[in-house]
Amino acid sequence: MAKKTEDKPEKTTKKTEAKAEVVKTEVVNSLKVEVTFPNIVDLKQALAFDNDGNLIIAIQFKARVDQFEVFRLVNLLKQPHTGLSATITSPQSAMDFRFDAKAKTVEVIQAAVPAALPQGKPQEKPKAGKSSPKETTAVQVIQPEDLVKLHGVTFNHIPEDERPFGVLIEYVNGTGEIKSAAGRGMSPTEAVISGVKNCGAVAQELSEPFEVRAALEGLEPSPEGYKLIRVLDVGSFDIEEKGAEEAAKGE
Repeated sequence: MAKKTEDKPEKTTKKTEAKAEVVKTEVVNSLKVEVTFPNIVDLKQALAFDNDGNLIIAIQFKARVDQFEVFRLVNLLKQPHTGLSATITSPQSAMDFRFDAKAKTVEVIQAAVPAALPQGKPQEKPKAGKSSPKETTAVQVIQPEDLVKLHGVTFNHIPEDERPFGVLIEYVNGTGEIKSAAGRGMSPTEAVISGVKNCGAVAQELSEPFEVRAALEGLEPSPEGYKLIRVLDVGSFDIEEKGAEEAAKGE
């Protein structure tokens, strides 16, 4: 009887060890989550010191409600997670800094300034027997023969689309017909750049917003042109129709 009593604890211990091994083998892989608000406005920052003397920054911004991204953000904040990180980007800026912590140096980076377009001076014809190299400029303003005047601009936002922002540009061609061209992108700026290229308002090789803006300024002034330029300036489709028309009339 004594031997049977000693055997029971051994069996129980083996079962417990087996269960412990099963629990140890269960590993939860962490999931990386990135919540994106592509267009933010009214960005503000404030600096202060905490109780330990550390410099703390508070960042605030406004963004148009994207119900899907807001839901994902709420879900992230309500569940266990480790550290959070944030990145703020801009498609265009005049200046930036590059810091080298090891060398303790600061490099100032400035945006490339486009070459000024010649105005009021007729181009000299090259003399016979001599070839002159073609001059190129960073900004090329073109107005193709098929595009006479911008006629209408319509913006749209489809969150479910791979490229959610879109623009439809209507223009009058040389024969008086109204034609249209569309453009889409991941942001309003990308959509406008794509649309003005597709309708022939700017050269295909232009890619920077400030280059496209300069090309649009070379077209005949119109409320539609002002709307496109305004999107490049603010990076958003939030444009007041009345303000655009009054600005165009003033020009």
